Amino acid sequence: MATKPTDILRDGKLIFFKYEENWTSRNAVRLHVDPTPYILYWRYKDPKVFNTKELAYEKNYIYLERIYDVRAGKPTDFELVPSERSYEPNFLTIVSGTSITNLKFTHFVCMEKNEKRLHEFAATLFTVVQRVKREEHGLLYHFRKKLAPKMYAAFTRRCIEEDIMKVFDKHRKNSTKIEWTEVGKLLPVNRKSVEIDDQKLIKIIMILTKFEGSRLEAIFRKISEDEPVATKLEFGDWLRKNQHDHRLNDARFNQVSDRKINSILENWQYSSDSAISPQMFTHWMVSDECGVAISAQRMKMDVTSMREPINKYFINSSHNTYCSGNQLVYAIGHCSADVEMYRQALLSGSRCVELDMWDNKDKDGEPVITHGPTAVMGMNEIGLKEVCEAIKECAFKTSPYPVILSIENHLGRKQQEKMVQIFRQVFGELLLTGPLPDYPLYAKEGAGDVVYPPPELLKHKILIKAKKKRFEKQESRSRDSSSIDLQGSSIDLTEDEEMENERFNELTEEQKAAQLSELPEETTCSELSAITNYMQAYETSRGVSTVVNLENATKDIVPCIVSADENTVYNCLRANSIDKVQNLNKSKITRIYPKASRIYSTNYNPMIHWLTGSQMVSLNIQTNCSNMQLNYAMFERNGGCGYVRKPDWLRARNVQLRPFLSIPFTIAYTVEVEIIAAYFLSSMDSGKFRRRSSVSIRLFDVPDQISKDDAASPSVSTAAKFESSCRRRTREEASFVTNYERHVYSFDKIMLNDMSFIQFNVHNESGSVFAQRILHIDTMNNGYRFVTLRTPSNQCAGPACLLVRFDLFMHSDRKNLHDLKQMYNPHAFEKESDKWERRFSNPFADLDKFDDNEFLLVEGTRRGSVEHAPTTPTTPTKPMSFGKEILEKISFWKKK
Repeated sequence: MATKPTDILRDGKLIFFKYEENWTSRNAVRLHVDPTPYILYWRYKDPKVFNTKELAYEKNYIYLERIYDVRAGKPTDFELVPSERSYEPNFLTIVSGTSITNLKFTHFVCMEKNEKRLHEFAATLFTVVQRVKREEHGLLYHFRKKLAPKMYAAFTRRCIEEDIMKVFDKHRKNSTKIEWTEVGKLLPVNRKSVEIDDQKLIKIIMILTKFEGSRLEAIFRKISEDEPVATKLEFGDWLRKNQHDHRLNDARFNQVSDRKINSILENWQYSSDSAISPQMFTHWMVSDECGVAISAQRMKMDVTSMREPINKYFINSSHNTYCSGNQLVYAIGHCSADVEMYRQALLSGSRCVELDMWDNKDKDGEPVITHGPTAVMGMNEIGLKEVCEAIKECAFKTSPYPVILSIENHLGRKQQEKMVQIFRQVFGELLLTGPLPDYPLYAKEGAGDVVYPPPELLKHKILIKAKKKRFEKQESRSRDSSSIDLQGSSIDLTEDEEMENERFNELTEEQKAAQLSELPEETTCSELSAITNYMQAYETSRGVSTVVNLENATKDIVPCIVSADENTVYNCLRANSIDKVQNLNKSKITRIYPKASRIYSTNYNPMIHWLTGSQMVSLNIQTNCSNMQLNYAMFERNGGCGYVRKPDWLRARNVQLRPFLSIPFTIAYTVEVEIIAAYFLSSMDSGKFRRRSSVSIRLFDVPDQISKDDAASPSVSTAAKFESSCRRRTREEASFVTNYERHVYSFDKIMLNDMSFIQFNVHNESGSVFAQRILHIDTMNNGYRFVTLRTPSNQCAGPACLLVRFDLFMHSDRKNLHDLKQMYNPHAFEKESDKWERRFSNPFADLDKFDDNEFLLVEGTRRGSVEHAPTTPTTPTKPMSFGKEILEKISFWKKK
């Protein structure tokens, strides 16, 4: 009987040596994954060694969500000495860390010389890690996760009140002895037992968060009308009115039924006949099924959507992928090229990576990758073959869809031939060396634009982006200088960018010239041209304006890709020629990269470039900032495969973007957000968390650069001003809960509902962000939800979370209200129409009993964010019946 994948991780039959720098004592361990799973842990066979390691506070576990990669075979972070090379095939490396630039490599050596079983173990573990990282879980899951090391990895497996205290309240600042006594009563009498059911954990959470008197209890009191328990009818009505997504068509997406509620409660071992108690309500709110802020169904990969031409997708892209710090050594801070960055870029979802190719000083050596020239920029060099092996290793571990290698070619002819030889040798059949049968490289006369193949047909293929020789006569073209006139820039600079520009101006002219890419690329050799197909780099014409170059690229008969820096779109906005960029992106591919003055590897806002349809918006992935976090949020969709299909209004050829007027195929949303409280912020790094915190909210929608009133002089400061003005301070802190001042933020008219995001930032006392989360509005759940926070590097920070109320509904102007009501809920609309007919036939009849299904459509014309006093989340007030209205008017005139 074949071993199940889960059994391989749990049975612990594979015995390893824990490899350490001083490998004098070889300690045998067994690797396990706990049943849920939460952690990978190893238990030493020798009890004395195990106890000694634990007393020395040496961790023997890794949270699965902190693992970036699992590798079997030769270690990638160091070279084995000759006496250890016989163990090379038996190595198992776990790559984990707090960010992709702060990694830890944990090595094990398998004692069994069974490479097949070792690779099976590594592949299964990596699959489990990816599944865990992509799932969205509730507070209960993360609370139990924090206890997993004590319950499974400790020398003495147990879970007593002292262990819980060490995990959640190490310094005993957030709880009292009475609370821990109550927690102890809920734990098993047998201290060696680690089994704690969900109901007991819910009670522990209620004790630690002081449920009585909390805002969560206030919500329950409204449901139960201040009674100790709520009836099933009251709870069901509350779910249908407040927790249901009113944007969905109720005829297709049924609201939660009483039968569904009973089924969920029975699954949690509650009696279906009992009323809803505070414990059952808390369980509902912190569960995976009912309390999360993201709809898992809308985040899954849609294979059927991957069959359109590849230029109809946003493609996750990185800039100067090899760089692990700043862009040149003369900038303050770390600066180096690292092969590991290619692995991390591909593992994090990037489908386009950049290779800056330079000649090796040794003429017989292989080409090198660096931010060159090395003598000017001061960055180290890495070998091309080693990079290609890293790309092949990780290219398709997280996504089967094509990887694009963007080549910046500074090689001589001989070195180019060596580069192509390495590509063919390392990648083999993965390299796409010619066009697909049904997708020629030239558009036929009268057939319109050239058609790109879909990602579905390019699965497990590596494409080369480079210049390609053309056989027909072309006008003389050369690479334009991409230098930027900062004085004439069309955007206002932030303080960080101003400091960056000042530092940039201090560089020598030679360094500036190299950074501004004024060094021309070399002519492509025939060997490189032969393996370049659908990603042909477009050569701009010298002495011609940007608009003309965009028009020429649009008319080109080959599948080309146009590279431009971030200022191109802003300059087109200022020149009122943004439609040229949009037209180009409907037939060709555009790659946007950061402007040359970003020597500190800062990032620009990708939103405005996505709105113009640019497919590849390349960012510096080594920098943790809100713009990079926005990129993570964008490409979490579609299963994190690195490709997200553009909205309909960006794929249609005859549609131009008019974001403040109307967008075809879309309906505007109104979103109200109330941040109620934060839970378990103390579970994060104690060095960053302070007891008094503040939280801010920001909408990523139509950027301020696209201003309705003044598109010629956009500003980037408005969003920052709003974020600082909407920051909510701590009102009070009770136990593990931080309550915030009550305010409701209303975003009245969100036009780009399928490309809009809301960001939450949690600040410490000094103002720096130590936790954040960006949610895609189209995948958000309505009602009261727990938003699991993430670190600035986008790692899960659960159980740290925010309790937030979302109210999402469709926005409509008066002239469209009638049509949208019919589309929103056709059954209720038909009842409403019948009701009006009956009102005129019998005006004194009481028809209020038919008003069960209210419309959550509002009329409005405002856009942006408006702060107003908090309101109770209720459905709209029922209108007075036609008969009652007439009777009141008659009574009024009688009194007169």
